[in-house]
Amino acid sequence: MNKINLQEVIRKIDELPEIPQVALRVMHMMEDPDINAEELGKVIRVDPNMTTQILRLCNSAAYGFSRKISTVKEAIAILGFNTLKSIVYVIVSKLALDHEVEGYQLGKGMLWQNSLTCGVYAKHIAEKKRLVDPELAFTGALLRDIGKTVIGQYVGPSYNDIEKLAQQKHIDFVQAETEVLGINHTLVGMRVAEKWNLPDRITKVIRYHHEPAALAKLPLVEPTDLKLVSAVHLSDALTMVIGTGVGSDGLMYSLDTDTLKKVGLEISMATMDSLMEELLPLNRVVDSLIDSFS
Repeated sequence: MNKINLQEVIRKIDELPEIPQVALRVMHMMEDPDINAEELGKVIRVDPNMTTQILRLCNSAAYGFSRKISTVKEAIAILGFNTLKSIVYVIVSKLALDHEVEGYQLGKGMLWQNSLTCGVYAKHIAEKKRLVDPELAFTGALLRDIGKTVIGQYVGPSYNDIEKLAQQKHIDFVQAETEVLGINHTLVGMRVAEKWNLPDRITKVIRYHHEPAALAKLPLVEPTDLKLVSAVHLSDALTMVIGTGVGSDGLMYSLDTDTLKKVGLEISMATMDSLMEELLPLNRVVDSLIDSFS
């Protein structure tokens, strides 16, 4: 198959499900360190559906509060801005990811479930290892594969070529994807992030979550950015191993243990087994997040 024209793919980004303007505005407002709860609450209340969904998520078992949260202002006071931000991203992710992605053999709901799982795992790892803000790790992991929703239609017809090349060269799916198509889902995802004006740190996760070593080689890379991307990289691999919402690329994954070691994540068979034991019970949190939309 011929290489994909990047401009054609960029045009396809416009066909993604539309993100509510209130959600986009809230996402941008929450990057302002001077924003206050009252201002944010006023914007969110403009969209009754979004307000309802935020409160349903706040009161779900995923966040485990014994008392009921009744207003957005109360949610901010109890959960904090960072947690509320991640809740808004959960709502956005459902709109963007909760549909079939045929090229990766992902049925409806599988990519979203996989993304939520990776987010919950990344949050746990970031918190346990004290790498970065756990909510930031959650959000980055949640959106890491947004590019698959755009490029999936091109992967399907070339899947056999990609799989064959990966096996012949002993490379992972993303490398083979790049060689066959001339582009991969991380590059396309970066374009989506730029279109949505997502924070630079989240854009870096989307672009480099398969190759943290490439980020490490960039000039003046922030140590916290490398830690964030590495946490998501490890969580991505563990999500694939555990097998939650895994598509056709899940069995061909390269774990960059060298870069993980640089940020304090020493990986061995024993540590992987231990991590999986810790993470498996967290699948109940994922189920709770999904159930809150029922």
